[in-house]
Amino acid sequence: MKKTLIAATVITLGLSGCVSDDPSQFLGAGMTAFKGLTLSKSELQMQASLSAKQMDSENKLAPANNKYSQRLAKLTQGLTFVDSTPLNFQVYLADEINAFAMPDGTVRVYSGLMDVMKDDELVAVIGHEIGHIKLEHSLSQFKTAYLTEAARQAATAVGGTVGSLASSQYADIGTQFMSAQFSQGDELESDEYGIEVLCQLNMDPFAAMRAQEVLLKQSGNGGGLFSSHPSSAERIEKARAAAVNASCS
Repeated sequence: MKKTLIAATVITLGLSGCVSDDPSQFLGAGMTAFKGLTLSKSELQMQASLSAKQMDSENKLAPANNKYSQRLAKLTQGLTFVDSTPLNFQVYLADEINAFAMPDGTVRVYSGLMDVMKDDELVAVIGHEIGHIKLEHSLSQFKTAYLTEAARQAATAVGGTVGSLASSQYADIGTQFMSAQFSQGDELESDEYGIEVLCQLNMDPFAAMRAQEVLLKQSGNGGGLFSSHPSSAERIEKARAAAVNASCS
């Protein structure tokens, strides 16, 4: 994937060079792509925060006194950090059955997901999303999205628009990040972490299995968690087995 994006950027730069007389444009675009390869974890988290800020501005956030916000705040009261990364939770008021977590600790839950899940099932999904941060799956996905946007930025060098990313480009990064599918191994690891979160909050570890059953039942709606985090009978069984082996005290 990375090699493909680099190649696309280089080819684009070469083609653009036939049109523009300003080589600094293409150098800037190429450096953006290179920076995507060399970004540190803290730099990627900063970029993720900018992307999350833009996404927040383009979605309807539930105010603090909203019933969804109050429910989410109550359920996540014991979840403040994952390692050294602070977690921040908010609700998007939308019917979509979805949730996501970005590498900077941003966790967003859609009201549509909250409508179809009981408290412990919802915590299982939230814990799963936090697991992607903990295990750095989301960091890898965000880096790929950043590289993709860098390649696109190189393509716009002909129009002279190379430079720092615009707010619309941060929104594009967020869209790419949310639509990317994690590997089956990543999903199972995060499922297990979600069970750990349930145990941490003294909740039923089998809620992770029930959450997967709800998602599978709702999967006909398409999009959201169904496309980026597909459920299956096999995954439900693995969640059940993990719950059986969970060391909840």
